[in-house]
Amino acid sequence: MQLGSAAIIIFEHAFHLWAQHRLTREQESVYPVRVALQRYMASPNAAAVRETMSSAVRTYEAGLSHWIPGSAKRSQKEELIDTVIEIALQHRLPTPEV
Repeated sequence: MQLGSAAIIIFEHAFHLWAQHRLTREQESVYPVRVALQRYMASPNAAAVRETMSSAVRTYEAGLSHWIPGSAKRSQKEELIDTVIEIALQHRLPTPEV
């Protein structure tokens, strides 16, 4: 899950870099995914996502160990999904200025 959240953040930033490159019509080659990955790894976001995702997964797994058949297992999964989305949104990289 940590890798998936990181990939979402990186690809979103790469899209913004690509769009910026297209708008400015620069002639030099740009590799938006590589640049976005480098920026993500250099930012405090990488460690923060890793830590918060680990915590969210541990909380989810702890809840499963107490799960009783017929109880609200689906809502625990929905909570985890909501948490993952929130983590990705909170740790987005800054949108590049045009």
